[in-house]
Amino acid sequence: MKRTLAIIAASALTLSAAISLTGCGGAQSSASEAQATTAAATQAQTEATTAAAKAASSGSVSAEDLIFSYNGAQVSLNQNMDEVISALGKAKDVSSQLSCHGEGEDKTYTYDGFSVNTYPLEGKDHVLEVVVTKEGIPTAKGVQVGDTAAKVKETYGDSYKEVGIYYAYEAEGGKSLQFMIEDDKVKEIDWYYDV
Repeated sequence: MKRTLAIIAASALTLSAAISLTGCGGAQSSASEAQATTAAATQAQTEATTAAAKAASSGSVSAEDLIFSYNGAQVSLNQNMDEVISALGKAKDVSSQLSCHGEGEDKTYTYDGFSVNTYPLEGKDHVLEVVVTKEGIPTAKGVQVGDTAAKVKETYGDSYKEVGIYYAYEAEGGKSLQFMIEDDKVKEIDWYYDV
């Protein structure tokens, strides 16, 4: 934003100088130079504004980025799994193990190309993580398995935390969007809730 304001100020000064030259009886070429300078300043301002908007929209994870979408169904982290099953349908497979997060069982609901991992809370399963391992299931901003690490950075920015082979884009409330990177490609995408 500061850079955009600096460019706008520089454009105004350039335009002011160009107007003062033509107002002082400058020749026709001075007027043409002023128009060219003004056009260049306007283009620079437009480019700076576009760059600032892109920087503002990338580089962080929004609430929308933390919602997993599949065939019109949406899954939120910490959501009750009964609601998820109503939206996604019955899983192909369900496995469980003693919970690391409370009394009861952690479960994995396996669907085609992704799985939903849950933890127990007050006798109900809640979404801990959604893990996508198949191409064609993109994030809200269009990144999917098979894309390059460069596309991840271009889309979400450089404000990630490297956790082993993951780029973790963290948000408030212990939620994050993580990309497993192997051989410079996205191998897995995780929507994760740190209970």
